[in-house]
Amino acid sequence: MKVGDIVKPLMACGGVPGGIRCESAVVLSKEHSHNENVEIAMFEYETIEVYEYELICPCGTFEEYENHLELIDESR
Repeated sequence: MKVGDIVKPLMACGGVPGGIRCESAVVLSKEHSHNENVEIAMFEYETIEVYEYELICPCGTFEEYENHLELIDESR
């Protein structure tokens, strides 16, 4: 994902906790958060970079990790 992409937030949006989640948001910025070791096979690990995104939706701005976002295909 890159700045300007339209995404679907899967966990939360910029609204109040427990409220209705927006169907789309726009990526404002991307920032490296941390590295994680992920098991890819039995006893075999790979280090991956985890990014946090700043997003904006009709409710406001918020931050979310990449695995809680789904890229919306703009060609449909």
